[in-house]
Amino acid sequence: MRRAGLRYLRASGSPLLRRLFSDGKQGTSQQVSKVDQQAAVRSRFDRFIERTPRILRPTVAGLRQAPVSHIAAFIILHELTAVIPLFGLAGAFHYWHWLPPYFAEGVWVSAGVEKFGRYFRKKGWISERDEREVEAKAKEAKAGNVENTMITKWFVRGEGATRWVVEFATAYTIVKVLLPLRLLVSVWGAPWFARFAVLPVGKATRSIFRRWKS
Repeated sequence: MRRAGLRYLRASGSPLLRRLFSDGKQGTSQQVSKVDQQAAVRSRFDRFIERTPRILRPTVAGLRQAPVSHIAAFIILHELTAVIPLFGLAGAFHYWHWLPPYFAEGVWVSAGVEKFGRYFRKKGWISERDEREVEAKAKEAKAGNVENTMITKWFVRGEGATRWVVEFATAYTIVKVLLPLRLLVSVWGAPWFARFAVLPVGKATRSIFRRWKS
C-alpha cells in the first residue's frame, strides 16, 4: 500500500515532489561515483607500489592510510617530477650541444634509445634506418659521438630528429636515476599540493559539472 502511494506521488505529484525524489537518486549516484573514484585512486597507488623497487617501497607505503587527496597529489607530483625534467634536460642538451658522458654511454642510454627511437619512428620523425643506426651506436657506447655530429633542428626528419632520440634517451636515464629523490619530493609535497591544488581544482570541477547538468 505504501509503495503504491509512493508510485502515485511520483507520477502525479507536484514538480517539487518529483524533484525531491530525483534529487535523492542523484545524491545516491554521486556518492557511489565518489566512492568508485576513491577506490580507483587507491588501486592505482597499490599498483604503483608494486612497481616500485623493493628498497624504496617504505618511502611511499606510509601513504596507504593517507586521505585520497594526498594519494592523488602524490601520483600527480610523481608524474610532474618525471615529465618536467625529461623535457627540460632534453631541451638543454639540444641547446648546448652537450651530453653528460657517464649517462650517454652504452648500457645506461641503450634502453632509452630503443624506447624513444621506436616512438619517433612510429611518429614518422625518423626512418627505420635511422632507428637502427642510433640503436647500434648507443650499444657501442658512442652516443656522445652521435651527438657531436648531428645538425641542430627541432623534430625534423633525418639527423636532427635522430639527435633528439639520443638527447631524450639520456634525459630519460637521468630521470630514472633520480627516482629516490623524486619519491621523497613527491611524498613530502603531497599534503601541500593536495591542499593548494588537488582539492581546489576538484571542488571547482564538481561545481562546473553541477552547473552544466542543471
